Amino acid sequence: MKKIFFIHFNEAEVKEKIRPLRDAGYKVDYHFSTETVGDFRNNLPDVLVVCLDRLPSHGTRYAEWLWEAKKRQQIPIIFCGGKPEKVITVKEKLPKAIFCSNEKLLTTLEKLK
Repeated sequence: MKKIFFIHFNEAEVKEKIRPLRDAGYKVDYHFSTETVGDFRNNLPDVLVVCLDRLPSHGTRYAEWLWEAKKRQQIPIIFCGGKPEKVITVKEKLPKAIFCSNEKLLTTLEKLK
């Protein structure tokens, strides 16, 4: 079972978005608040998922932090959702990340097994 850390800046929506992942057997921790920092330094996930539907620059900062250390660069980052112009900007910053629609997130995660 993969451990996923899911970032999306809306509490109600993040709970809806992670439900199918948990139903599929993934262990999912999440962060939604802009007033606190989601801290997973001492418990690194197997996969970081960042939803780009809300505050994409905030979520992108988490991804940049994760990959700034060479030892963490083996952890896949998946960006899901988002407006096309925001997705393009993130792809330019993090071209090695994986991008998919919200609807294809579960399928994308399954391909990482």
